[in-house]
Amino acid sequence: MKKTTLGFFLFCLFCLPTLLFSQDKASTVVERCAADKYNAQLRKQYPNMMGSSAFESMIKQHIENANLNKTSMAVVTIPLVVHVLHNGEPIGVGANISDAQVLSQITVMNQDFRRMANTPGYNTNPVGADVEVEFELAKRTPDGCPTTGINRVNICQDGTDSSGMNTFKAQTIWDSSKYMNMWSSKYVGDLNGILGFAQFPGGNPMTDGVSANYTTFGSSDYDTNNDFSLNAPYDKGRTMTHEVGHYLGLYHTFQGGCAGVGDEVSDTPPVASPNFQCPTGIDSCNDGTLDMVENYMDYTDDTCMNTYTVGQKSRVTGVLAGPRSGLTAATNNALIDPTPVANDASVTINSVNVDFCSGGIIPEVTVYNYGTSTLTSTVITYDVDGTGTQTFNWTGSLNEGQSAVVTLPAITAAAGDHTFNAVVSSPNSTTDARACNDAAEACFTSAGSPVNVSATTIELTIVPDNYGSETTWTLADAAGTVLYNGGPYTNGNTTAITETFSVTNSCYVFTINDQYGDGICCDYGNGSYELVTDAASGSTVIVSGGDFNDSEITTFNVTSLSTDDFTANNTISLYPNPTQDVLNIKVSNSNALPDSFKIYNMLGQLVKDATINTANDLKVNTASYSNGMYFIKIAKDNNTVTLPFIKK
Repeated sequence: MKKTTLGFFLFCLFCLPTLLFSQDKASTVVERCAADKYNAQLRKQYPNMMGSSAFESMIKQHIENANLNKTSMAVVTIPLVVHVLHNGEPIGVGANISDAQVLSQITVMNQDFRRMANTPGYNTNPVGADVEVEFELAKRTPDGCPTTGINRVNICQDGTDSSGMNTFKAQTIWDSSKYMNMWSSKYVGDLNGILGFAQFPGGNPMTDGVSANYTTFGSSDYDTNNDFSLNAPYDKGRTMTHEVGHYLGLYHTFQGGCAGVGDEVSDTPPVASPNFQCPTGIDSCNDGTLDMVENYMDYTDDTCMNTYTVGQKSRVTGVLAGPRSGLTAATNNALIDPTPVANDASVTINSVNVDFCSGGIIPEVTVYNYGTSTLTSTVITYDVDGTGTQTFNWTGSLNEGQSAVVTLPAITAAAGDHTFNAVVSSPNSTTDARACNDAAEACFTSAGSPVNVSATTIELTIVPDNYGSETTWTLADAAGTVLYNGGPYTNGNTTAITETFSVTNSCYVFTINDQYGDGICCDYGNGSYELVTDAASGSTVIVSGGDFNDSEITTFNVTSLSTDDFTANNTISLYPNPTQDVLNIKVSNSNALPDSFKIYNMLGQLVKDATINTANDLKVNTASYSNGMYFIKIAKDNNTVTLPFIKK
C-alpha cells in the first residue's frame, strides 16, 4: 500500500506492549515505536537532510530508469560487516555471539531476499518476488587488510542505550557507502524491549546501517550445538530481514493505516495496524482484501514471515540504483581478497580474564595467518595502559587462513578500569607485510587486591528490592567453583534473608547480580546486602551496598585463627606486598623470632618450607615464583599465623 508523506529515518521493530511489559517495570505503558521521535531528532540535528517528498521523487525516478534499462535483472551482492558489541564475555557467551550465530543470520537473509525454494524464505504468493539481492561478509577492511567480516568490539559495559549506540556506531563504522554495517548488541535503557532498528537511506553516514538486540540476531534453525543466544518467537532471523528492508527503502505495510497511499507499494494490501503472532483471515481495513501478515514488513512472528512483493522489489532496485548505489558499484572491492603477501600475522583479543584473587589478568588472544607462507612464529607484545610491556614468543604451524588461540602469561593490574593492548610482529622472523592488522586493544576492570579477614564463618544478609526475581548471588573459590548461591527471590517480598557459610584459609569471590541492571537500591525499593565475618571474629564488614548496576564483585582472603593467633598476627607483617623478588617478614621483637614458615600457592601446594634461625632467614627470595597469590604460614611455639602475599 502506498504512502507519500512519511520519511522515517529510524524504524523500531516489535515494540509490543503485551510482550514487553515484563521487561519495563517502571511503567505500564510502553512506547510502541521510536520512529517518529528519532525522525524528529534527525531533522533537528541534520536540518539539511533530504526530506521525504524529495526522497520519494528520487526513488521513483530511479525505479523508472531501472525499468526502462532492464533487459534481465542481475543478482547483486551487498558486502557487509557485522560489529559484535560485547562486554568482554568469551566468544559464544552472552552478547559476544559466536561466528556460527552471525553466519546463520546471513543465511536467513539470503534465503528471504532470494525466495529460495525449500527454505523458510520461500512462498507461493502470486505477487511474491525474488528480490535478487544477496549478502556476503566483506573480505577486506576499508584500509585494505583481509578480514572475516566480523568485527568484535569490547565496549566495556553491559549493553547500550540509544545514545550509546550512536556513539559506538560512529566509533566502529566502516565506510557506509561501500559496506552495509550491522550491529549486534545488548539493548538497555531506552532500547530495552526493542528488537532492532535501521536507518533509512539518506541519513547520517556515520550511523548508517542496521542494528539488533543480540537475542534476535541469527536463527535457531542452525543452532546445532545449542549455544546460540536467541529468544523465541523472534529467533529465526527475521528481525534483520525486516530491518534490512528499511535500510533498502521499505516502509511498514501498515504505514498510514487504511487511508492514504501507505507504504508506496501497490501490491501490498492496506493494513490498519501492525499484526502480531500469526493471525489468519484478517481484513483490518474491511475492504475485501486480507492483510498480508506474511510480509516481512509487518510485525508478525518470525515463523509467520516469508514474503517480499514485486512492488517492494522495485523500491529496493531503485534504492540500489540511487542512494545506496555504492554498495554494488563495480569499483567497490570490499568482496575482493587483498593482494596476497607472504608474511602477514594478525591478532585479535578474545577475552581479558580477571583473576580476582591475585589482582592480575589472564589475556586470551587469537593469532591469524593472512600470509601465503606457513606461519611458524611471531612475537606478541602486550601491556596494560601502555606500561609493563611483556613479550611472548609464539611458535606453531598455521597455514594461510588458519588461526590459533593463545593464552598469554598473567600480568597484574591495580583496581579500576584499564586498557589491554596486544601487538604481533616479526612473523617468521621477518617484517610483517601489513601493519594494519597487527594491533588490538580491549578494556577491562580489575578488582585489585582482595580484602583480608580472619574468620571461620561468613554471614550474608540480603534485603531484596521490590523485584527480587532479578537478584541472584554466588560465592566461589579461587578456581571459580561456586560453593554457595542464592536467588532469585519473590517479587514484593522485602524480608531480610540471612545465609551462613563455613570458610577456611583461602580466597573467595562474592558476586551479586541484578538481571535488570539497576541493582537492588534505590529505584524500586531500598534493598541492600552485607557480608560480614562471624561474631567471634569481630563481625568485620567485608562489603555492603545495594546501589550497583548489573553486578558487583568482592574478593576476600580468609585466615582462620585462634585467640593466640590474633596476638601473633598483630606483631607480624610482610613487605613489600606485592613483591617482585625479596619478601620481608617483619616482627616487632627481633629477640623472639618465629620458629619456621611454609609457603603455599593458590592450589594448596607447598612451595617452600624453611626454619628461621637468624634475622637473615626473614628474607624470602620469591624471584623464581610464578606471578600470583601465595600464603605464608608462620609458626611460633604452638601458634601460627597465615598471611597472603602477591608475587608480581
